[in-house]
Amino acid sequence: MNCGNNQAFWAFALRLYAVPGAQDALLTVQDSHGGDVMAVLWALAASTEGRRLSQSDIAAYTNATAAAAQSAIECRLVRRRLKSDPEPAYKAAKADELAAERAVAASAPDPFEAGALSPDHANELAASNLALFLDALTPPVPPALRKTLIGLPTAQKA
Repeated sequence: MNCGNNQAFWAFALRLYAVPGAQDALLTVQDSHGGDVMAVLWALAASTEGRRLSQSDIAAYTNATAAAAQSAIECRLVRRRLKSDPEPAYKAAKADELAAERAVAASAPDPFEAGALSPDHANELAASNLALFLDALTPPVPPALRKTLIGLPTAQKA
């Protein structure tokens, strides 16, 4: 279930994205493996609250965010095309993309209530939750990148 506009998830996503190394790792998943940055952040958010996700949780996320995620993809393509254009056009496209990502967060189920509570360590939960998204990507996400992603929530709390 979504908690209105998912402000807590959005705040988590922004904090985690700002962790040193997070942006590079997340964009590598997106640009080199076709992954969804917001899906990765959602899976990591769930793990920080001791939540183990299932395939049905992933399906709920994917269904709830489909329209907003498509809009974010379209905004990203526009921003990339405008990269060499005048700065105001690029900045406007970048703001549109961020707003579209915010819409993904707002439409997502609440990651802090998704899945089932688990006594497992947060890193084990992060690995399990991420695998649900990352295992479907081509080319496969290498172990070193997975390890970096699993460590991000820990780095975020430091």
